[in-house]
Amino acid sequence: MIPIKEEKIICPLCNIMNIVSKKWSLLIVNTIGNTATIRFSEIKRNLRTINSKVLSDRLKELVQAEIINRKSKDSVPPHVEYSLTDKGKSLRKAIMPLLDWFYSYNEKGRITPCDIAYQIERVEK
Repeated sequence: MIPIKEEKIICPLCNIMNIVSKKWSLLIVNTIGNTATIRFSEIKRNLRTINSKVLSDRLKELVQAEIINRKSKDSVPPHVEYSLTDKGKSLRKAIMPLLDWFYSYNEKGRITPCDIAYQIERVEK
């Protein structure tokens, strides 16, 4: 009998979920996407209840996944800015149908980072 070689088949959704299913990931993408560049403290201020460790961890994961860029400037104190990569910009656009679905059942007009992202994307269309 010939042994059957088992290959691990992973659904593309598994890869997507590894990135976006972690709490805060999509909110961070939207917050960064609302500006050209943004600093750590501004992201934290915009997301209000996120703690520094979780934000730092998510930023590292999103940089590793090539969703966001991290640009460090040599200065005192150190200056780090984040921006979306092209891949991150396309992810942000992919979030919009979910927000369309949400707003079809809920009121619009708040001022959360997601609301701002939604308004920016809809104006650009």
